[in-house]
Amino acid sequence: MSKDEKEKGHLPEKTTTTDFPIQEYKLVPIDYKEGVGSEDEIDLIELAKAIWDNRKTVYKFVAVGVVLGVLVALLTPKEYKSSTTLMPEYSSESSSTFGLIEQFGGLVGLSSGSYAGNSNAIRVELYPQIVQSLPFQIELLQTELYFEDYDTTATIYEYFSGIYSPGLFGYLVQYTIGFPGTIIDSFSQNTSEDQVGSRQNTDIINITKAEQEVIYLMRDRVYASLDDESGIISVSVLMPEAKVSAEVTQIVYNMLTEYLIEYRTEKVTIDLNFIEERLNDSRDRFNQSQLKRAEYEDSNQGTLSARASIEKERLLSEYDLAFNVYNTLAQRYEEAKLKVQEETPVFKVLQPVQVPVEKNKPRRALILVLFAVLAAISSIGIIIIQYLFKEWYQK
Repeated sequence: MSKDEKEKGHLPEKTTTTDFPIQEYKLVPIDYKEGVGSEDEIDLIELAKAIWDNRKTVYKFVAVGVVLGVLVALLTPKEYKSSTTLMPEYSSESSSTFGLIEQFGGLVGLSSGSYAGNSNAIRVELYPQIVQSLPFQIELLQTELYFEDYDTTATIYEYFSGIYSPGLFGYLVQYTIGFPGTIIDSFSQNTSEDQVGSRQNTDIINITKAEQEVIYLMRDRVYASLDDESGIISVSVLMPEAKVSAEVTQIVYNMLTEYLIEYRTEKVTIDLNFIEERLNDSRDRFNQSQLKRAEYEDSNQGTLSARASIEKERLLSEYDLAFNVYNTLAQRYEEAKLKVQEETPVFKVLQPVQVPVEKNKPRRALILVLFAVLAAISSIGIIIIQYLFKEWYQK
């Protein structure tokens, strides 16, 4: 075809795709976002609707939780808590100006510097550790008490090892959650007792497996705490009976104060006993020298020989020496007695022991609410898992 024909409107020239490329257009929703995996998103409205549609399941779970909470609250044994607070003596300096030796020493011829020494009170941070210590717990287990619920008198160890019953819920916990530990303890019972019984050293405390378990139990029931700001010591005891709880609290308080008094006065008490022994010996020696001197003078009256004079001087010297030793030890003995009194700490009871009126455990309302909330959360969790699994299966 000629060029003139093309200009007159006849057949057009052949075109190629490079001159006019083909373009594609895709229609998408207005809320579509490229690159976002909408298939993996969770529709919260549908999820809430699924929970609402299965609300009967939630009600059933909550009902079961309430029933379990009531059973646990009724079957859990009662526990009563008794406590006392005391303010200990924090420091005691024997060189104090107002010490007993300074006040009364001059009346008996004592000097304040003849029995010098400083002794500070035991650190209050150690009081809780003293209550939890093994010797303290062993002595506490040997205490006899009257248990009104069982109408019997027994030691604390006998009570928890053979008399006390933790109730149905306690047995359920022991033979469900604690069943593996029970099996392990039954296998290790003989081995543990053999190892403990094989020790012959008197410096090592020998206890059985049963005693150790009761000690662990009492450490959870008896404890002391320290208020860092005020320095007040609190002693608390948790027991199945209200009166027993108060009695054990008083016993723990007495044992703690006796331990601290013994700790503070141990050194001066040892010195006092030692000086007392030496004083008795010196008194006997002084009495003997006094009798010898009297006998010699009675049997040698009017004798003017040199030998008699020397013997008289020797007896007089022994008498003077015995008297001086006896007099010095008598003064030291009085100082030691004053020192023991001065070193004895004083404890001020701020809150005396009181028999608890209300039980500390179980808190039945709290248990009921806790079981109901846990049941509701569990049911909602199951519904959510079922919804997610259904969505995944459909996709």
